[in-house]
Amino acid sequence: MPRKKSMQILSIHLKSIKSHRDTTLDFAAGINVLSGPNGVGKSTVFEAIGYALFGVDARDFVTNVERFLSIGAKRGEVQVIFCIDDGSTWRVSRTVGGGVKWLLARQLGDDFEVEEHANIRETETRLAELLGLANGRPLAEQFKLVIGPFQNDFLGPFVIKQATKRQEAFDEILGIDAWRKTFKGTSGLLSVVQNRIEVLNAEVEARQEQVVLLPEREKEQVGLVESLALQRLALQEKQALLSEAARHLALQDKREKALQEATAKEQELGLRITNGEEKVVDQKLRVEQARQAQQVVEDNSAGKDTFERADQKLKDLREQERQCRELEREIGRLEKDRQALQQKLVHEGNEVQKAEQELAAEQARLDAARLELQPDPLMQKVADRLPALRQNGEDLRNQRGLLNGRRVALIEGQDKLGEGICPFFAEPCGNIAGQQPRDVFSSKVADLDQQAAQLDSRIGLLGQEILKAEQAQQGLQGLLVRAAELDKQQQQLEGRGQKTLVRAAGLAGLKADLTAAESRLTAARDAYKAYADLDVTLSCTEQEKADSQAARDAWYTHVKDAGEWTARQQTLQKWQLALDDLKRDRQVAVETCAACQKTYDVEQHQLARQHKEGLVAEVAALEQRLVGLDKDLQRLAGEIDRLKQIEKQIAERLAARKRYQDQEKLVKYLRNLVFKNVSARLSERFREEISQRADRIYRTIAEGDEELIWGDHYQVVLRDLADGQLRERTDDQLSGGQMMSAVVALRLALLQTIGARLAFFDEPTSNLDAARRENLAQAFRAIDVGREEVTEHWYDQLFLVSHDVAFTEITDQIVEIGE
Repeated sequence: MPRKKSMQILSIHLKSIKSHRDTTLDFAAGINVLSGPNGVGKSTVFEAIGYALFGVDARDFVTNVERFLSIGAKRGEVQVIFCIDDGSTWRVSRTVGGGVKWLLARQLGDDFEVEEHANIRETETRLAELLGLANGRPLAEQFKLVIGPFQNDFLGPFVIKQATKRQEAFDEILGIDAWRKTFKGTSGLLSVVQNRIEVLNAEVEARQEQVVLLPEREKEQVGLVESLALQRLALQEKQALLSEAARHLALQDKREKALQEATAKEQELGLRITNGEEKVVDQKLRVEQARQAQQVVEDNSAGKDTFERADQKLKDLREQERQCRELEREIGRLEKDRQALQQKLVHEGNEVQKAEQELAAEQARLDAARLELQPDPLMQKVADRLPALRQNGEDLRNQRGLLNGRRVALIEGQDKLGEGICPFFAEPCGNIAGQQPRDVFSSKVADLDQQAAQLDSRIGLLGQEILKAEQAQQGLQGLLVRAAELDKQQQQLEGRGQKTLVRAAGLAGLKADLTAAESRLTAARDAYKAYADLDVTLSCTEQEKADSQAARDAWYTHVKDAGEWTARQQTLQKWQLALDDLKRDRQVAVETCAACQKTYDVEQHQLARQHKEGLVAEVAALEQRLVGLDKDLQRLAGEIDRLKQIEKQIAERLAARKRYQDQEKLVKYLRNLVFKNVSARLSERFREEISQRADRIYRTIAEGDEELIWGDHYQVVLRDLADGQLRERTDDQLSGGQMMSAVVALRLALLQTIGARLAFFDEPTSNLDAARRENLAQAFRAIDVGREEVTEHWYDQLFLVSHDVAFTEITDQIVEIGE
């Protein structure tokens, strides 16, 4: 296998990624061990490299993208700087959260210049070329399956019990599952091709049954064309006869119309003459009525004038009557106002007098109450001592508390001394060891008790004095409250006095209003005297109007007819002349009607109409027959076209069936002779090569004679001699340490076989005893220096997460995290 491109990760910068708020780590060539306490983010470094350098989705590490960020962060970023074998240095950066950006930049001098890529797929392709991993598989898939899986993820396929599923898992890891998937996928393709051939056969058979009718339909089409031509010739003959019959009928219709118009005109003129004669008679009557109306108007003209004069006078008198009634209402209102003012003046005078008496009595009561509120001088003196008494009481209580504290301390010291413990240093006392201690505390405690009793007595007496002082102070406070209440009542009393003064001043205004009201009432009564004779005048005028009412009504009833007498005479003369003209026109219409009757024959007209209707029915029948023939012809043409299209479809399906038959032969050949065997052969070759390398690594780790074999279906097998007999043990018969050793050896061999120059190991020594952990570390170093008994050097960098001290001796650099 040709050597892959070499590369080296120089550094990584994590910003707001899980526990790494702002972390930069530098790496060396060879073996780099990431060390630190649990939870500081060692595995997160592996995940960040997979995310930024290999394009792994963050959700492959966490359930959602937000958990890939530091707590509280909305956006994060990972930057990885690496170099390749041509000496160039590159920086790949990828953001987390929001719109994800994946950028690749090359170092030019002190700066990095970003390459322009059309999309993420182009960025991944370019990275695969730089890393030497452009093998057609996505970078993320290579990282998750081979280069950087967590130990548990890589161990998983080895412990799959079902052989078929275990084989599918490792075929995918080795990248040879495409042949097996292709073999399975082409099974469905073969079925689809065969089903398509069967469908085409069925479609061809069904269409061939329909095409049999094509010659019969073509013969039927020829017969229909000939019949259609004969029917169209007969239609032309009938249409010519119909045109002649229509012309003859139109002449008869014209003669009938002329006779009907002459008869109608003669009848109309007769009716108009009759109406005219009746109107002339009515008009003569209206002329006579107008003449009589003129006489009535002349006879009643004087009575109408008398009525109108009386009517106008009554309007004037009614206005005076309205003014009189308004004046009566005004006098009544003024009398009420005067009476109300008189009552209000009396009431206000009484109220003012009553309020002044009440104010005087209230003021006397307040003055007497103020004399009763003068404080006792002895009470004032006792209340003034209250602050000093309270301060003395507080001082005595503080002294009492100090005595209590000293007494408790003495009792505690006495108890400890009784137990042989020094009361000052709180440790066993050597001075009294084995001896009864001397009582040095009882006298002091008694002295303190005596002092406390004296203080208690003084505190009791002082409390009584404080109580008396507080009672005196409360009494003084009560007097002050009552004095404040009296001040408030005095203010209210003064307010009431001001209101009483205002009411007293208002009495003069009320007297002036009363005088003005009496003056207005006198003036109104004087004005009312002018209407004393109004009712008599109204009665006389109404009688005069009633007497002339009949003459006025007669004048207005006939005045219109009297004015129309001349116009009615002129209208009568005009209508008489028009009646004479109508009689002459009627004579002419009678002569025209007689002439039309001579040229028109009703029976001939009816025969012509029946003849035309018969020809119309025949033409319609022929046209309907032609429409039916046209439809039949179109139907046949459509059916013939459809059958010809079916012929074409049969030819197309036969050609398609031939193509599918050829494809069926090709798919069977590829499935049986190519796809079926390639996956198994590649698997056997890979297992053989990987087994050889893994066996040497496993022997170094285990320090035993067991042979590691990667058997059929990728089953782990250990082979050795037991009691002179060859013994084979599979994965379910191995210990945890043996299984982990075998898995690590197989993964190292697998990485070398596929040509990976970079690998990540997360806790590779888990489940291994101390000896195997030491041997595994030495195996890593042996691979690093290229010892042939283990394997040749094949990688550029190995990254390990481990707490094992065995790796500190073989590593090229220990990267401490969390310091």
